[in-house]
Amino acid sequence: MTTRNKEIIRKLNRGFEADDTEAILSCLADDVRWDVAGFFTAMGKEEYRKQIHNDNFQGAPAITIKNEIAEGNFVAVEGSVECKMKDGSIFKAFFHNTYRLENEKVKAMTSYLVPFTN
Repeated sequence: MTTRNKEIIRKLNRGFEADDTEAILSCLADDVRWDVAGFFTAMGKEEYRKQIHNDNFQGAPAITIKNEIAEGNFVAVEGSVECKMKDGSIFKAFFHNTYRLENEKVKAMTSYLVPFTN
């Protein structure tokens, strides 16, 4: 099960990198909850969809995975993300996401972001 759960999360992250909304949504439970600490909480697929297409960002992000850990119905992913802002600047951050899966769908996701500069 832990290998399958990692595969689901990898598919979700590839969807973000490919700007493939349907691939992302196919990984989610209808009543998914996404908490990005200090920024927002999205309840359900439609609110999640709105955050995928956040007005502050442009194009698809580049995601680099450093570590993945799976235990039971949980997957934790550590990495970094880089994306272009609509104002032309570049947003770079380290992230840690924890996913809880039910019936091979993401039921809950908690994200922590720490912006950095080079």
